[in-house]
Amino acid sequence: MQLLRRALARPSALALVLGMFLSLFIALPAAHGHLIVDQKGTINFVEDGAFMVVSLPVTALEGADDDGDGRMSFAEMARHTPELQRQIKAGIHLTDRSGEKALDGLLLNLSPPDNAPSSPATHIVAMGRFALGGPAESFANARFESSLFGRAESERTLTITLKRGGQSQLLLLSPDNPGGRVFPPAWVIFLDVIRSGATHVLSGLDHLLFLLVVLAAGWTPRQLVTVLTGFTLGHALTLSASILGGLSLSPNLVEPAIAATIVTMGLLDLWDKRRVRRTPIEVRIGLVFACSLIHGLGLAGALTTLGLTSQNRVVSLVGFNLGIELGQLAFAAGAWLVAMIISRAAGSDALKLTERTVSTAAILAGIFWFAQRTWDAISA
Repeated sequence: MQLLRRALARPSALALVLGMFLSLFIALPAAHGHLIVDQKGTINFVEDGAFMVVSLPVTALEGADDDGDGRMSFAEMARHTPELQRQIKAGIHLTDRSGEKALDGLLLNLSPPDNAPSSPATHIVAMGRFALGGPAESFANARFESSLFGRAESERTLTITLKRGGQSQLLLLSPDNPGGRVFPPAWVIFLDVIRSGATHVLSGLDHLLFLLVVLAAGWTPRQLVTVLTGFTLGHALTLSASILGGLSLSPNLVEPAIAATIVTMGLLDLWDKRRVRRTPIEVRIGLVFACSLIHGLGLAGALTTLGLTSQNRVVSLVGFNLGIELGQLAFAAGAWLVAMIISRAAGSDALKLTERTVSTAAILAGIFWFAQRTWDAISA
C-alpha cells in the first residue's frame, strides 16, 4: 500500500385503467401523440393486477406486415389483430411460483411518427393487465420475460420500468438476457451482479489482454499485489463516479482509449526488457492506475445495462466491483500457474520469451482495435 500511495401515478382499479386505455385508443387517431417511447414499457403493480404498456417492434411479429416493408399500417393491424394478440401473449410472460399470470384485456395500437400520424409505424403499442391472483404487495419470487425483439440493432433491447407503491425497478432485456426477476431482495441483486461482474471481465478480451500484459511485466509478489490493488482502485473510482456521480463519456471515446492502454503497456513492457535500468516501479504502478480509470468507464457501461434504480444502485455497485475482482483474481491465478509450468518445464529463458510474445501480440491487437473502434466512431 505504501507503493500505491506513492504512485498515486399510479391507477386505482381495473375498470378505471381499462376505461382510460379505451379512451386513449379512441382519441389517439385524432391526437396523434405517442403513448410510450419505442422499445420501452411500464408495468404498474396495483391491488391484484399488473398493468402493462409496452412498445414492440413490428419486425418482432410475424404474418401481419403484408407488404413486407418492416412497418404496419392501421389496415394491416385491423386485419391481423387476433394473431398479433396471440403472438404478444406467447412472447411476454410474467410468472411466479404459482405459474404464469394471464394477460387480460390486451389492446393494440400503432405508434406512427408525430409528423405523419396516418403513416405506417415501426412499433406497435400493447396494453393489458396481468391477473396476479393476490395483492400486488405480496407478489414475490416473480420473473418477467420477453422474446419479442426486432431485426434492427436498435430493436434488440427492451427497457421495462416496474412500479409498485414507492418501489421502482428497471429491466433491460435483450435476446441474450430476455428476462429478469421482479422486485428481488437485495441479497439476490448482490449475488446477480457479482456473477455479472465476473462474467463481464472473463468475457472481455480487451480487459483480459490488458491484465495479461500487466502480469507479464515481471513483478515481485509484493509488487504484483500492489499493482492489482491499484488497478482495482482505479476502475472502482470511475465506476463509482459514473454510477453515483453521473460521470459519462461516449463509448466512441472510451473504447478506442481502452485499446490505447493495451498498446501503451505493451510498448512499455518491451522497452523495459531491452533496458538495463527499468522504469521506476512507482511510475509503472501509476501508469497502470491511470489506465484502470479508463477501463472503469468501459465497465460502467456494462453495469448500467443491469438496470439500476435508487433502491439497488449501491448494492449493485459493490457487488459488480466484487465480481470484477473475483474474475480478475481467477484469471491472474491461471496466468501465474501457466507461467510456473513454463518456467519449470522450459526454464526462465522460455518464460521471458513468452512474456515478450504476449506483449507483442497485445500491441498488435491493441493497434487493430484502436483503428477499428476509431473508424467505427467516425462512421457512426
